Amino acid sequence: MPRENPFAGMVAGMSPDEFSLLSSAVAERRCREEVGFGTFAEAAELYRPHPPCPSCGCGSTWKDGREENGTRRYRCGACGRRYNSLTGTVLEHSKSDMPTWVDFVRLMRFNVPLDAIAEACRVTHQTAWEWRHRLFATVDGYQDRLVLRDRVWLDETYVTDTDLTHGYGEARKRGLSKQKLCIVVAIDVHKNPVAKVCGHGKPSSRRIRDALAGNVAEGSTIVGDRERAHNALVRAVRGTHEAYKADTRDPVYLERVALVNNLCSWLKRYLWRFTGMDMKYIQSYLNWYVYLFRVKQASERWPEIARVVRHLLMAEAHFRSKT
Repeated sequence: MPRENPFAGMVAGMSPDEFSLLSSAVAERRCREEVGFGTFAEAAELYRPHPPCPSCGCGSTWKDGREENGTRRYRCGACGRRYNSLTGTVLEHSKSDMPTWVDFVRLMRFNVPLDAIAEACRVTHQTAWEWRHRLFATVDGYQDRLVLRDRVWLDETYVTDTDLTHGYGEARKRGLSKQKLCIVVAIDVHKNPVAKVCGHGKPSSRRIRDALAGNVAEGSTIVGDRERAHNALVRAVRGTHEAYKADTRDPVYLERVALVNNLCSWLKRYLWRFTGMDMKYIQSYLNWYVYLFRVKQASERWPEIARVVRHLLMAEAHFRSKT
């Protein structure tokens, strides 16, 4: 016989305000047990214990009380500005609580559609959209710091640019055309990926070189097909080129380039989840994909949700909607 819940009667007799307070307390405790913090104040104490002044960058500050939500306030000893431990982060001015943001991060890790995120987190579609782009703002430029080393696989994949205007009655072109957006994809032997937008249509040598020259270590071996546009990148990094004829009937070719081909396939599956997205943000979607790829690699050493929230608190980023 199922055990009777001793709290059922107490909860049923609560007023709406009391039940709301209880639900908030339960959500905070569940969040605290899962990721180690239940409020913005607790997370800030862990990851931003001594934030520098956002105006002048001075580290000589002193504590100046707390905000209503418990976050610590500071005053700069150089310029006198008052700020709190969330100032300069994408969580600044958030009207929702930490458990709601943790739920949002959990759903974003699985790239759930915005409508589902909005309903699960009990926010509007516009708020969910803004939060998504707040996260994207924290990974802008993230791939510029990544350097692939030793053995690097390289390939291109293409998606249709839905933002391009088409004349009345004009059909979409088949094959590689200017209607296709090129994404250059690379991954090294250490399983570190890079994915960058590389213009429309078949990429030139200059576009490939400019996109990846800063992401490939000098002396690396570039593995791919016999695409001539790769040669400029090989020369730029003073590396060697291991090229195979692109023939899907050749088992040797399929085996040697399987790593990057699989990455291209997973990347396209990821982008297909965001049907109707504004193509001007596609690089942000790619940045988020690469960031999550690396987060999952280290999941055994660092819980994924806690690591993402830590990233949100430590990244100095802002997103302002123009709509």
